Amino acid sequence: MISMIRMEFSRFFTNKMMYILLVVFMAFQMFGAFMNAQFETISPISGQNVVDITQSEYMQMILAQSPSWVMLYIGIFTVSFYMSEYNNGFHKNFISMENARVQIVIAKLLVLGMFTLLMFVIMIFTDFVGRAIFFENTNIGDPLNFIKIIVGQFLLHWAFVAVVLCITMIVRRMVANIVITVLLALNVIGMLLSALESLIHDGSITSYLLINTITSPMDYNNTGDFLHVIIVALVYFAVATAISVRFKQKEDLH
Repeated sequence: MISMIRMEFSRFFTNKMMYILLVVFMAFQMFGAFMNAQFETISPISGQNVVDITQSEYMQMILAQSPSWVMLYIGIFTVSFYMSEYNNGFHKNFISMENARVQIVIAKLLVLGMFTLLMFVIMIFTDFVGRAIFFENTNIGDPLNFIKIIVGQFLLHWAFVAVVLCITMIVRRMVANIVITVLLALNVIGMLLSALESLIHDGSITSYLLINTITSPMDYNNTGDFLHVIIVALVYFAVATAISVRFKQKEDLH
């Protein structure tokens, strides 16, 4: 297991696409802060001018945008990272080893969790610097609330990665998987189901959809909202991981 994880992390840190995506993401985050400073952008959460809101609200506003750029980046990297190994057939060298099929899923989820964490670190750092330069505002708001947002959103996005990895393993087509990832980041299915639900009744079933939870601003100081986020993240992560492991165990290598 340790050797499998070490091998996956070695592939990860030598993956040029990873560094390119992080740099491009950083540049676009900084450019986004610059553009928000140039125009009187109003936060849809509080109704304030975006230059006056806290880092906590700004982060939720960024993550609630459609398409979600964070989901696009981590989703595309997930597809690329898995398919590069699958297409060159490298996985066949060790897949017959005992428990290797389970270990490879776990190792990839850990690596992709690392990439997700790096994306969040880059996003928080770049937003803080961009807001300091262009907004002259470095207020993060309630520190505990800020930490809860980071933890909750990280777990949600890691669950999203698990879902994309599961789909990628099953579909095994680069273009098809990228299209599916883009549709997920656009939340096409979530918006359609939410619209359908509103026509049928006033329930809140679609609020438990993963992408809807990611893109919906929450009051993380509210215990109910915070638990909602954690439960949704853990359930989707567990289900997607279980399906991935099951599929990998039954996968035909020929």
